[in-house]
Amino acid sequence: MDTLVIALRVALSLGVVLALMWVLHRRMQKGQFGAGRARGRRAASVEVVARQGIGGKASVVVVDVDGERLVLGVAEQGVTLLTSREAPAPDLAIVTAPVALPTADAFRAELDRQDQADPGLPTVAATPQDTGSAAAPLPLRPRGRRAQRDETKRTVVPTAQQLQGSVLSADTWRQAASALRSRRTG
Repeated sequence: MDTLVIALRVALSLGVVLALMWVLHRRMQKGQFGAGRARGRRAASVEVVARQGIGGKASVVVVDVDGERLVLGVAEQGVTLLTSREAPAPDLAIVTAPVALPTADAFRAELDRQDQADPGLPTVAATPQDTGSAAAPLPLRPRGRRAQRDETKRTVVPTAQQLQGSVLSADTWRQAASALRSRRTG
């Protein structure tokens, strides 16, 4: 009998604790306590502009908060306001007229100026379709490759004889495939 009474007391106590946790959770979601009240007000926008470590656990942080720029010292002991001022306006450019893009001729003239400054760098050669019009589109080149001006610097494609026995040779791959086929059948 005593065991049944103790078990009922434990179950009742657990029920009361769970009900209390549920009520507190609901009230916090509705914002009836301090943490949830800020939802009704406009939340401050915080943007970290820069951060620089100056020691093991110390750093200087530049933060923009609602149009004000703060320089904060952050250490293990806490955060200290070093200075504050008005945040600079963002650099926005409003375009109200058509923008003139550089033409291929202007691009080539710039490349020629760079070539005269450092003649060792390869540059873009004129193509026949660009030379006739003044507003031809800029020449495109694959990313990571430099364009070449004269014909002597072109990439040389090796012949089949030069590739003989190489992994790049098609004959090597054919031989490997036939060896695999012969192992399967025999």
